[in-house]
Amino acid sequence: MISEHEARHSSQGMQDGVVDFICENIEISNKYCIEFGYDSTSWDDCQPNTKYLVHQRKWDYLLMDGNCHNPDINLYRHFITSENICELFQQYNVPIEPGYISIDLDSTDIWVTDALLKNYRPSFFSVEFNPNFPIDAAMAFPNDKDEFWHMDRVMGSSLKALTMMAENHGYSLVYAGCYSTAKHHDAFFIREDLIDPSQIPSLQTFSNTHVPLHAVCVNGRENIYLDYGVWLETKDLQKSRDAVPKEWKKYIAGSFFQRLRRKQKMLMHKLGFAQ
Repeated sequence: MISEHEARHSSQGMQDGVVDFICENIEISNKYCIEFGYDSTSWDDCQPNTKYLVHQRKWDYLLMDGNCHNPDINLYRHFITSENICELFQQYNVPIEPGYISIDLDSTDIWVTDALLKNYRPSFFSVEFNPNFPIDAAMAFPNDKDEFWHMDRVMGSSLKALTMMAENHGYSLVYAGCYSTAKHHDAFFIREDLIDPSQIPSLQTFSNTHVPLHAVCVNGRENIYLDYGVWLETKDLQKSRDAVPKEWKKYIAGSFFQRLRRKQKMLMHKLGFAQ
């Protein structure tokens, strides 16, 4: 299993070992990687998934982020959406088949990835998923540029939803990080023509990635989520939102007492009292 090769050199968690193992075991025609978002203006103050590829394997690269900008390291500031991602790739002459793409937006990741895979065919890519949802929950963050992470459990899409999206483009889930042990929650997908079908694990293999992370949501934003399966069938935003089972929402809204405790902490912080 790929999880046996988890290792950290410069990544936030143990993604480096996963990236290195994949590079050693599939054919990659373009040694070119892209990462967004990249929340630093230097290599030294960040823990990206691509640093090992760039510094040790000498890959060409492009970095993008909504806030940070430093052309000296090929880092450019752009607010990335599903509408502009392919235009940005064209602007920076990204090859049609780059080696690796790392996506971490904490919000519309599933829609941005879906958009870029319509025109670009990376050998493999990774997307951060929301580990608060169990393996059977196909929960998708809405494709709304005005929605973003509020430092709570409303962030990105579930592993199942991302897997459904990737499979529609001919990619297979091969690894997902369990935050409790690997210290990250990135899912890695390989293009199906580059992998033996017998080596593709089932989605259920990654049921251990369901780990509560961050504070519960107390402002009702759990209701912005979509049932991705219903979305694929209907392309109807309201039907997809209405179809989300209440039990799926509870994983991010928490219990009454969890929400009460969070509100108390927020009030104490607002009043200037340390917790």
